[in-house]
Amino acid sequence: MASSEITLEAVPAVSDIKAAEWDACANPKPDPNSLENLDKPSVAMIRGAQGDDLLVQSGAEKLTYAGKAAIAGLLESPTWIPQIRTTEFLNTSYVANEPEPVRLDPLQSDVESLYAAKVSGPRTPNIVEGTAAAISELGLGAARIGFDDLRLAAHVQSALPRLIVEDGLNVWLDIRKVKTPAEIEFLRTGARINEAGLKAIIPLIRPGIVWKEIAAEFRTCIQAAGANLLSAQKALQFGSEYGGVYFPDLMFANNDWRVREGQTIIFEAWGTYSNYAFDLSRTLHVGEPSAEYARICRTISAAHEEAVKVLRAGMTTHEAWSQISKIAYGMNVPTPKKTLVFLHSIGLDIIELPSGYPAFGKLKDFMLEEDTVVNFEYLYFGHSVAPYHLESSHLITNKGSECLHTMPHELFVVD
Repeated sequence: MASSEITLEAVPAVSDIKAAEWDACANPKPDPNSLENLDKPSVAMIRGAQGDDLLVQSGAEKLTYAGKAAIAGLLESPTWIPQIRTTEFLNTSYVANEPEPVRLDPLQSDVESLYAAKVSGPRTPNIVEGTAAAISELGLGAARIGFDDLRLAAHVQSALPRLIVEDGLNVWLDIRKVKTPAEIEFLRTGARINEAGLKAIIPLIRPGIVWKEIAAEFRTCIQAAGANLLSAQKALQFGSEYGGVYFPDLMFANNDWRVREGQTIIFEAWGTYSNYAFDLSRTLHVGEPSAEYARICRTISAAHEEAVKVLRAGMTTHEAWSQISKIAYGMNVPTPKKTLVFLHSIGLDIIELPSGYPAFGKLKDFMLEEDTVVNFEYLYFGHSVAPYHLESSHLITNKGSECLHTMPHELFVVD
């Protein structure tokens, strides 16, 4: 279940990386639920254009094999990495490499061909020895190497003391900001699956039904389409009871509450498709809303529509936030400054902040580039009437942005 992987794709020197020069790079990362996360056993390497720099990412991709048998997974899900080395996984390889008592063709012959074409070098006992051996084989034992995992870097440097180690995490974050066509298609598919699940459960929402039944149906729809939810308990993140009172934007795990007439329900639907995240927020009202709440929602929806027009390649997220916040704070609604305007990149993580460490904390600023995918959150927490949340994924283009969702940015009402 572990591997060291090498790609010799040419890129600029690690210290001179520019975002545009990484736009065509794949964005590897393991399944967050995989055992690989126990020790980050996969590594991807990208070599510098001048041959003297290397960028190393731990936990590179979900590759579950420890020998010829398990490498069969790459027949179904090919890796973007052209050259692979393998390392031991829990001392299981000896079984995989014992001769088969019978031929298991066509699978066995295809696996053997794949192994011969992709795998180089002997299997090593662990990820440190595998990484060090691969670096040495490339003639880079005294080169400058950027690692995203400085723990791995320290161990590799012990084996190769002439190695020059740099923190490469920010470079990888920059790579991940701009999506490839294949990644954009994963994100589009995830958005479609998420919407389909929400559309399926809306007719089921009625006074008296226990919410966990709705959540279970949503989970079933998502999983049947080949996607997964990020929360095993919640399914739809917002809304819980506390002390017998329902709070529409309380992100507690409670799912035992019953739907009430006149209730505001916020959908915050998170999940992954082929390891790529999807994230969507819409607001629903049970029964006819009050005239004032309906007006508030229309006002916010109109402001949201105006705000989306701000998004375009070539501006920073801070510039977008500043312009959109002026629109939000000028809305004719109670407490307009209780509107959260938040932009975050989305991809292999649900919240990707391609900013230097520490990325979380005080708001960070990054440039929107063509083919960046961001989630634009426009979340009104004005509790004088009720909250109202809108969030969608947007593909940034040189002309503006394209919403990956088709669900209207409006209040949904069920009888």
